[in-house]
Amino acid sequence: MNLPGISLRALRTRRWVSLLTLLSLSLGVALPCAILRVREQVENALLREGRGIDLVVGAKGSPLQLVLSTVHHLDLPTGNIPWRQVEEFRADPRVTAVLPVGLGDNFQGYRIMGTDTAARNWRDAEDRSFAPLEDGAWFAKDFEAVIGSEVARGTGLRIGDRFVGAHGLVAAPGTDHDQFPYTVTGVLGETGGASDRLILVSIGSVWAVHEEEQNLHNRMFGSGREAANTEREVTAVWLKLRSPGLRMWMREEINTDTEAMAAAPMDELLRLSRSVLRPMRDGLLAMAAVVVGVSGLAVLSTLLQAAERRRRDWALLRILGAHPREVFLLVWLEAVWLTLAAVGIGLIIAHGGLHAAARFTSLPVLRGITPWRLAEGEPTVLVAVAVLGILAGVGPALSAYRRSPLREAL
Repeated sequence: MNLPGISLRALRTRRWVSLLTLLSLSLGVALPCAILRVREQVENALLREGRGIDLVVGAKGSPLQLVLSTVHHLDLPTGNIPWRQVEEFRADPRVTAVLPVGLGDNFQGYRIMGTDTAARNWRDAEDRSFAPLEDGAWFAKDFEAVIGSEVARGTGLRIGDRFVGAHGLVAAPGTDHDQFPYTVTGVLGETGGASDRLILVSIGSVWAVHEEEQNLHNRMFGSGREAANTEREVTAVWLKLRSPGLRMWMREEINTDTEAMAAAPMDELLRLSRSVLRPMRDGLLAMAAVVVGVSGLAVLSTLLQAAERRRRDWALLRILGAHPREVFLLVWLEAVWLTLAAVGIGLIIAHGGLHAAARFTSLPVLRGITPWRLAEGEPTVLVAVAVLGILAGVGPALSAYRRSPLREAL
């Protein structure tokens, strides 16, 4: 007796019920797999971008907001600090690299970040480039721009194209700086991080735009002071230190003795992960566990109903000489086929959906994701679902095993 073949034919005779059960269990597999992969992507992306920066210095406020706004560009800045503090950091023997960050403008919702040529040589903790150049050249003078890969895709800008920024960090009509056009000189390679969504220009470009804007405001409202004569400012400054052990010392020194605030990106991001991301992940996984449990009940219900409807078939097989173990296996194998198929289809749904989302969505968190790689903990989920589905078939199989063939045949 070809038990696997007979069990497969039995599933085909109930194709619609089998398909619905298969879909339910597949979604129970796909949901936790997708949650685990996205969670891993979010944490890795956040921590990767923070690894190459020992301290971020900006205006006083929330340290987490400072990091999210000037490293990951996911929040509003806390304010500005004077340029003289940047020069003081450059003269500090404890500091090996300084990168100014000037924010305030956007182009079609993509942030324009003023900085200097140190950006091209900025390296992370694994000695990888902060934002490798894929095409063209870095800006060499004011009002030249290097754009991220997502900016190039989203706006259609190419090397040699000109554009004008708008005031603010989000797109709004009537705020364009028409008298200050930028020229694209380079396109950054895709990193899956914040640099994909940035437009990098010289810090002098940012100052020129906003000094002219301030001068216009002063002339309109009667102030005789020229903005060029006021002290220039930056939104924040990234620091690399000679030793990671200097982080706490310098952070406390800056927070206590200056009007600025220093934050360690890795500390803030780990705190964010522990207090927000992991509880959120656990909550989503709890919901996914409920879905998996309901899917297991669907398998159990389907097989119990099938066993009840086909009790005369099992009785006939017993009369023809089938052993009770063979009847048990026939029913149990149906659960095995449904479960194995659901695991495979669920994986395809989860990772295929992430692949499609990474290509067609504008969500920054999914840019650069590697959708076909298993996340940590995903094999455990797959094994747990497989065991649950296979165990769900034991009850109906035992029910068929214990039936008396003569009584059922009458």
